[in-house]
Amino acid sequence: MRRLAVILSAMLIGSVMPGAEIIPGQAVSWTDFSHISSIAIGHEFAYFGTTDGILRYNRIEQKWYDPITASDGLPRSPITRLAVSMDDREIAVETEAGIYSYDNGMEAWFLETEFPIENYRDSRPRPPLPRPFMPFGYQITPEGYIEDQYFRRFQITAWLDDNFSSIFFGTWGLGTGQVNDQSFDAVFLPCGLLQKRTDAIYMDGDSLWLAGNAGDRPPQYANARLGVTLFDINAGIFTHFEPRYLDGFGSEVIYDIAGDNKNVYFAGRQGLTVLVRNENRFFTLGRGSGLPETETTALAVGTDSVWVGTTRGLALYTPSVDTIVTVGRQLLGSLFITDLELVSGRLIIGTSRGAYYIDLTSKKIGRLKDPDGQLRGVVHHVCASRDELFVSTDWGLSQVNLKTEKARPVPYLSTRPVYAAAANDKYIAAAVDDGLMLIERGVDKQRLFTEDDGLLSVNINALVPDGDYLWIGSEEGLTRFKWVNPDRVD
Repeated sequence: MRRLAVILSAMLIGSVMPGAEIIPGQAVSWTDFSHISSIAIGHEFAYFGTTDGILRYNRIEQKWYDPITASDGLPRSPITRLAVSMDDREIAVETEAGIYSYDNGMEAWFLETEFPIENYRDSRPRPPLPRPFMPFGYQITPEGYIEDQYFRRFQITAWLDDNFSSIFFGTWGLGTGQVNDQSFDAVFLPCGLLQKRTDAIYMDGDSLWLAGNAGDRPPQYANARLGVTLFDINAGIFTHFEPRYLDGFGSEVIYDIAGDNKNVYFAGRQGLTVLVRNENRFFTLGRGSGLPETETTALAVGTDSVWVGTTRGLALYTPSVDTIVTVGRQLLGSLFITDLELVSGRLIIGTSRGAYYIDLTSKKIGRLKDPDGQLRGVVHHVCASRDELFVSTDWGLSQVNLKTEKARPVPYLSTRPVYAAAANDKYIAAAVDDGLMLIERGVDKQRLFTEDDGLLSVNINALVPDGDYLWIGSEEGLTRFKWVNPDRVD
């Protein structure tokens, strides 16, 4: 290939601001990878070109590795062709924006003038395709589509034999799969999110439950699927749940997720859905079950108690006796509950008109103290870190000392909307209109991170801390961001 000796992360179409660069490993992202255009086979890996990045499946270990996306400097353009060197060192992609190559050793992208035909194998399917034994409920049609039990049809867009033991295939909307050369049994290999937009993130041990409010958005492609994704972080395994096809799961649009050792709870447009873990069974509770409104918006889980926010008031669900009671009807009954947080014997309640609390011992309900007036108006998010409470509002980010109950505005964030926040001993992170604001504690220093730094989108909906990493839910998917990074100079 003829290579222009310019690393993409420093010059790609002039999109990177002066002095900014994507640090390798700082951000890894997952999104909806279900639309496959091409496949390439290397020594160890099978690679899948998608509309939003490159998937890497280790054929020996039979597991997914981190994908290569815009978080790694890949151009934000659907991939049309994919090639890889036999030693897996160099990956080449052809997109609508141009031809690029990625060097795994240098962890860098390069702009190319020619596509490497010598490393390319055409993965376009040639009907009639073989007819492997598909998973229950699926079949391959003579026209080259996979049809499911609900009569949805997904075109097979890529098909490639690895010349060892497997055939890999890709579809337009149903993701990837693998056929065993000997038995001719086919399996799906789900990778990534069921839907892009991520509003709700619940950390469940070593797994993440992920969902979002994508129900009102027109689908980018036909046969769009909606629902919940379960991501086993260590194993790299993704499980997708489509509510419309699951008995007892009432909502495709999910606003919040929480759980305990017995159940997982989903707050959604059509009520509170409960997953009973040991039975793998769903059931949904609505207004007829005692909720003040069917549309549930926020959750906080205690000991045999689930606090449920709705569009008009607050309820308490007790799983052991399966009962729901409305709480604080007189004060909270007309309020849209936006977020809930249990902390220090109190339930903190974010609403459409300020922040409230319930003292769980005295049962007293009141407003949070607000000397600076930040807690008026819409509260977007509430989170706790050690002895501090952070309240994100249209008027900024308020930091409350839980011991003294004194509140103060967070520097740099006292006059602008904040949509979510997270904190550890070193940093305070805030989702603002133009990205992720990271404020270093104890020093007068802040930095704004955007798509130029590896974020999938500046429209951030959720932040969940996980040690040195921060899970970010955005309009475009999920990002694991290394917010404590010694290799970065802020």
